[in-house]
Amino acid sequence: MKLYLIHTGYYDKNVGEGFFEQHTNIFIVAKNAYAAREKVKKLPEYLEKKMHIDGMKEIKNISGYDINLKKSSNKEKVNNYNHYQVRFLSKNKKKD
Repeated sequence: MKLYLIHTGYYDKNVGEGFFEQHTNIFIVAKNAYAAREKVKKLPEYLEKKMHIDGMKEIKNISGYDINLKKSSNKEKVNNYNHYQVRFLSKNKKKD
């Protein structure tokens, strides 16, 4: 399995009367680029916002570190940091 970043675009009538294109990035795990494209197109958010795909990246290596995906039964876990939290990050504090 491979990791893909899908860069999507959409027009939101609630933002600037839908005149400006909005964007979001969605991570997808799939066997290949075609499967990643098809998988993202089935997501509720993608369908609800009538998104389109502007581009895709297959991520193999970042800053000298290989990306190795392994199947897990763990529940999805994503740590989010808002702008205030980012501002006050300290090398002495660790969030798990």
